[in-house]
Amino acid sequence: MFRLKKDICFQRGWLRRFLIIKLIVVCFLFSYAFKKPNTSKSLFKVFRDCVHPRLLPLKDKYTEFYFSFTNIVRECDILQEYQSLDVRTTPNRDEVKYVVLPRKNETLTMVTLGIGQDIKAEIKLNELYPNIEFYGSDPSSIVNKDLYENKLGGKFYKYAISGERGMKNSRVFQETRRYKEEITEHVGAEYFLKYFVKRSRIDIFWIDVEGNEFSFLDQVHNGGTIDKEGIKICQMNVEIHNALLETGEKEKEKFHDFIFKVLEDEKYIFMKPNFIDVEKYRFIRLFLVNVGDEECVKLYVKE
Repeated sequence: MFRLKKDICFQRGWLRRFLIIKLIVVCFLFSYAFKKPNTSKSLFKVFRDCVHPRLLPLKDKYTEFYFSFTNIVRECDILQEYQSLDVRTTPNRDEVKYVVLPRKNETLTMVTLGIGQDIKAEIKLNELYPNIEFYGSDPSSIVNKDLYENKLGGKFYKYAISGERGMKNSRVFQETRRYKEEITEHVGAEYFLKYFVKRSRIDIFWIDVEGNEFSFLDQVHNGGTIDKEGIKICQMNVEIHNALLETGEKEKEKFHDFIFKVLEDEKYIFMKPNFIDVEKYRFIRLFLVNVGDEECVKLYVKE
């Protein structure tokens, strides 16, 4: 009789432990099944799944790629997943800049490279979100310094920003509203961000440096100079020119390589492309959003 009771107690204890273990397993599977997806990973995946198959047939066909890029990428601008980004427009004198507004109130850092005597978009941005520190650089201080410091309340620096320091060729916007090639003082982009802006996170970055953009864009890739300095850029508006400081074919190749490297990095998505053909000048305007950096994602991507 004593042994029978002992066996029954043992069986009950074993059954209790079994049920507890089973309950733990069920709870784990339930929580895993309903776990929130990684928004940034899914956002890049749907972007890449849309863009990459369309661009891949043009790989190494630099000219065709350059002229087809805008229409191809526009086909993917309607992705439903982009609703996780609060994208707004800020018009300039002759263009539209795009910005993703943050999900929570923080002081943002905004950098303009190439002011071009026009800060209408920056002023509109400041109206949309007043808590911004502005840093701007242009090889010409004429008009630009007064606009950026006195009207916008930002900090102005008289430099052309490119890949390295030195006296180099620049296309400078004149008071006549025409560009003129001049030898100006250049500062490397990573040097400017590290020693002048002094921020590890650049929230909003607008770059129009008339052909010097490629030496900058190379630095934002994984393993690039800016990336190695620990500086993250959450979003960018960039003008990508053709046949300004180098031959058209060479710059088309650089653009092609930049885009495929972006897809390889899995850090930025790009959208809102616009192909501009004015007189003898051709360039592409493009908006890029960082969905690979955790800090940028938490601030700008809705769950």
